[in-house]
Amino acid sequence: MKFRIFPVLAILLIPMPPHATAADAKPGQRVIPWDVLALSKPPVMHPTTERPAKGMRSFFYEGADYKGKPTWVFAYYAAPEGKPPEGGWPAVVCAHGGGGTAYPGWVRTWNSHGYAAIAMDLEGHLPGGNAHGLEGNAPVGAAHPNAGPARIDWFGDRALPDKEQWFHHAVAHVIRANSLLHSFPEINPKKIGLTGISWGGTTVSTVAGIDSRFAFVIPVYGCGFIHESDNPGLAQWFPPKNMTDAQFADYRAKWDPSAHLPFAKMPVLWVTGVADPVFQIDIVSKSSKSTAGPSSLCLRPFLAHGHGNGWEDAPEIYDFANNIVKGGPALPKVERPAPDTGGGIVRAKYTGEFSEAWVYFTTGGGLWKDRKWQFIQCNLDKGELVSRSPIPATTTAYLIYGFRTVGGGRNNHASSEVVVIKK
Repeated sequence: MKFRIFPVLAILLIPMPPHATAADAKPGQRVIPWDVLALSKPPVMHPTTERPAKGMRSFFYEGADYKGKPTWVFAYYAAPEGKPPEGGWPAVVCAHGGGGTAYPGWVRTWNSHGYAAIAMDLEGHLPGGNAHGLEGNAPVGAAHPNAGPARIDWFGDRALPDKEQWFHHAVAHVIRANSLLHSFPEINPKKIGLTGISWGGTTVSTVAGIDSRFAFVIPVYGCGFIHESDNPGLAQWFPPKNMTDAQFADYRAKWDPSAHLPFAKMPVLWVTGVADPVFQIDIVSKSSKSTAGPSSLCLRPFLAHGHGNGWEDAPEIYDFANNIVKGGPALPKVERPAPDTGGGIVRAKYTGEFSEAWVYFTTGGGLWKDRKWQFIQCNLDKGELVSRSPIPATTTAYLIYGFRTVGGGRNNHASSEVVVIKK
């Protein structure tokens, strides 16, 4: 294969050299343990007959080194049928979540929207099972001889050296996939986006602040500030139960997206459900406010958490991408809401097209995943959303979201940030 020669983009916002440690960092300062310049070069590819899928190219590409040799990353790739548009196809890198793998169905979905796409296995496995376009019902979780590390729970490998930890390799694999797409002559290198689901959403949130070449990033469910989640399944991996103070400082400086999102300048769309059971809406909202570039929230109240749902049930994903790289219409934006002083009527400025809007609020405390959400419809009044009745004085958190109904389906979902009221 002939590789396109493209300029390697230097990452200029590194506050310290890659060999620095979290102990060297000032409070709030990030550490970048990846060799970004090396990962920005096109990787070596290796053909394979493993796990074929109709209409897909399957191959290995080389990721970061692991114990002295390059890892091999299994991937599916396909471009839409027909002649590429002038400048080449727009493209998307697809990063799966926990328990997932490279999915042909995800690639085909992006192809149907006019994008080339690559989906890779981030855990050193060959694709297995029969979900989302996989064929042959091969064993799930089968390793291969040149694999890198697999994920161990939530940073369960934190005691290992950086280059032996799974998250180091997951981020490197994503950056290398971008570099690979840059080398394909049918791809427009200025129109490559990134999306990830669940754990993949967390991975791509970190990548957003590391690899500035992406035209857009769409985390689905996953986000940053994982250490601030009150979900017991997440919180258990942080002090005082698990990580030492030194490991926690290392995690916050290197791995959590909150260290890197302030350096993400490309447009970012955060897609999730109001009551997502894994990544609570407060840390998703906080992540959305922490980027250096334009950042939007797409909240679909009943979006189920899972592969498939994360690329099939939110048309806003493709509308957002089309706006960035194809000049399509922009999604709506909702500003931070506020209640009238003493009255409780909630107002928020907005742009875009809605047919309905609602205040979602909760009076509950305790775990976010257990809170009950209620809603009040809003009037659409000259660029402002206004609740038809006041929120209760006991409200602990609220947001405003809107959508457009067309032909019985709902799209254009957009939300304000979540306002948390300290009691």
